[in-house]
Parts: sequence; structure tokens; C-alpha cells
Amino acid sequence: MEESKNINELYFNIMEDRFLTRTITKPTFIEYKVNDYLGSGVLNRVILNKGLEFCLCENHTFNRELLNSDLNEERFIEINYCIDGEATINLEIENQLIHLKKGDLMFYRNYKLPHSQCFNMELNNYSGIIIGLDADELKKFFFPECEEDMLREWDKSIESIFKGNAYFKVKAPAGIEWDMKDLLKYNYNFKDITSLLLCQSKLMEIISKSVSYGVSKRKEINLTKEDKEYIYTAKEILIKNIECPPSIEELAEMCNTNSYKLKKGFKEVFNNTPYGYLREVRMYKGKYLIENTDKSIAEIASSVGYANPSKFSEAFKSKFNITPSECRKVNKNIENRK
Repeated sequence: MEESKNINELYFNIMEDRFLTRTITKPTFIEYKVNDYLGSGVLNRVILNKGLEFCLCENHTFNRELLNSDLNEERFIEINYCIDGEATINLEIENQLIHLKKGDLMFYRNYKLPHSQCFNMELNNYSGIIIGLDADELKKFFFPECEEDMLREWDKSIESIFKGNAYFKVKAPAGIEWDMKDLLKYNYNFKDITSLLLCQSKLMEIISKSVSYGVSKRKEINLTKEDKEYIYTAKEILIKNIECPPSIEELAEMCNTNSYKLKKGFKEVFNNTPYGYLREVRMYKGKYLIENTDKSIAEIASSVGYANPSKFSEAFKSKFNITPSECRKVNKNIENRK
């Protein structure tokens, strides 16, 4: 019977097929570069053991899009730490924008998401450490001789972090930041077993500390089911009224709550204010229309709630470091190269 592939192998097969070119291959170290027509950046994949590896992204600036059906693996878990720059993940079906900035620690999985879920990830001069975990292999590595109750406790810890969601994001504490920096000090072309084992130990420490911290931070958030319902209702109202949204007070009244609870709940669920979230939706909808339609910039600005096209262009340039016109030109050049 053929042994099933490690989840990281499946993931990188997809990445090499669509986005990356392998430049260096060694037993514990594989280097990739972003394909030129997509953008720029280098990715170093460090393989310490089956089911125990991490990636170092350096100065990535490009977009990539995957369907959940491409990697529909319930055992896939990702821990992502942003060293510098920023990344935005757009979960189209759920109308969620996940933002990563310097110092952010994010837990992610695609468990129970529909096959048609589309992930659009935009990286802007992004550098970070990504720990891709194969849950089945990780259990074998962490708990080779453990009792079943310890394995159940591990699963319970993971579930408590996600609470049925696709991701959970927090600011990394100083201890985890220092550990991440320590991980960067190794020469990944290991010359001896001692350095390899030390790096393995450091990565296992980071995983353990991150999971423990994620569990503790989740316990601090005590939103009730009803609280979450009005927060998601508020989100849908904002999206449906992108051109002319209600005021915070009006939005709170529409959701049968007060403005303080609405803003606090929005911050806990989406790590953003209601209008900060709306601004992000406007920008990404505008970018989509620029790249996928022939509408004029003025028409697009109006459709996302900007009466003044110059104000839209100013906000767009601030967000993406490129003007709407330049964005359209670059996108056409990329399409022509495919």
C-alpha cells in the first residue's frame, strides 16, 4: 500500500506547479523563488523531520489564489509569524479579510470550509516564518508513546484555539518573538547532527509555546453566540451598503446593541473597527474591479463608495503602494505574459 504524502509535500507540489521555481535542493533545505511574472521574493523550506518543517519567506511581493478543493486537507494546520511587511488573505465566500502585520501570530486551517472557497493572498514586501503542520505526522513526532488521553488533550487544545473558525490571530508575545529570531540564526545546510537536533528542539518549543499562548488568549475572549451573531450581521450590513453605509450608531441600532459593544466585538472578531473593515473591503473590491473589468476608475470609485475619484486613488495608493491606473497596467502586462 502506497504511503500517503505528507501535507507539506502536497502543498509544495501545488506551489511549484503555479507560483514558485525551485533553485536549490538539499536534504534539509530547499530554496524557491517567486516566478518573475508574478512578483518577487525567496522562500526557504527547512525540513527537519517528516511532519516537522518550516518556511522562511523573504521580501515576498506577489498575489496568489487557491481554491480549497486544491488542498482539501483537514489535517493541515498553519502557524504564521510576520517578521516584516504585510499580508492580506481574502476568504471570498465568508467575506473575511485577514491582515498580517509585523509581530502578528496567526493560526490557520481549512477544516470544514467548502471546496469552492477561494483564498486570495496578497503579499507586500512580506517576510515571515510559516510552520505548516501535518496534524497526523505531528502527533507521531510529539507523542510517539503517549496515552490516548494526551492525544485527545492536544486535539482539544487545537479546537479551543479555532473555536470552529478558519483562523485566529493575536500579537505574538516577546518570548515567542525571541524564539522566532533564534530560529533564523541556524545554517539550514546542517553540517552535524547536533545543530539539526537543536533546530528541531527550537521549532518544537515554538510550536508548543504558540499553541499554549493561543489557548490562553482565546480564553480571554468571551463573546456569546448572540454577540457573534450581531457582529456578523453588522458586517453583512456594511458589505451590502458599501456605497452608503450607516453611521456606527445607526449600525448598532440595526443590530440591537450599542456602539461600544459593537466596536469592541468587531475588534475581537475581525481585529479591526467597523469602518476600518469597510475601508479594507472597499479597497479590495476596487482592486478586483480594476484587474477584472474595463470600468473607468471613476466608475469603480463610485461603486465602492467614493464620490471623489482622487480620494479613492489616494486611499488605493496608500493601501497598495500603487495607483489604480498603474495597477491596471501592471495586471494587463502580467496577463499578456501568461
